[in-house]
Amino acid sequence: MAYWTALRILQQVAGELGLPSPQSIIVAGDIQSSQLLALLNSAGNELLLYYPWQQFATPLVINTVAGQENYQLPTDLGYLTDQTQWDTTNRWPLMGPKSPQEWAWLKNSFAASLPRMRFRVQNNVLKLFPVPTSTATPVLSLEYISGFWVSNSVNGNVTNTDTVTQNNDMVRYEPWLVVKFIKFKFYELKGFATAGVQADFMRIFESLTGKDTGAEKLNLAPGHQNPYIGSWSVPDGSWSV
Repeated sequence: MAYWTALRILQQVAGELGLPSPQSIIVAGDIQSSQLLALLNSAGNELLLYYPWQQFATPLVINTVAGQENYQLPTDLGYLTDQTQWDTTNRWPLMGPKSPQEWAWLKNSFAASLPRMRFRVQNNVLKLFPVPTSTATPVLSLEYISGFWVSNSVNGNVTNTDTVTQNNDMVRYEPWLVVKFIKFKFYELKGFATAGVQADFMRIFESLTGKDTGAEKLNLAPGHQNPYIGSWSVPDGSWSV
């Protein structure tokens, strides 16, 4: 999709609201510009929580170290994607996340070691049990949704962040979704009737969430396919036996 700059988004919002078009997102003493910028940052961070948008899906590989239980998660972590945590060395999914009660049992009971690795997330740290040893330091793989929805370029260096601060900051959402959401939040803030702008936003939101990654074939009995050879490996047909 073609992303828009922060300035272009706020100019579109202002045009639809019948407000003067801003020439910059930051103008000292300009209440309108400050308010629209605040609404843009609020909208961008809220939309991240409503749906796991595919443009923010980020892979992460962790090389475990013997004797090390805790592994710092990335600073841009929004939230982990469920059931993507794998021990790629042994071809096993990690078991978890474990609750505080389960973790206390694992750490304090007689279960000194287990064949399958368990995990817990606490204070932006991935904790592992059993702790990797010198003979077992598996490579872990997982996926998470990045919380950095803004891209900016300074002297040719592109970095991502979670806050718009400059005119040319690129907002990494479908632009019309953000425009309609800011309008909705503006009406709500001013105490205006919101039914129309809310419906406008929801039409685009529901359309995009339904198309963001496409859809797989429907199955009345969904489940993970067994990776080993079995009866399901035989193609349909009439066979002489």
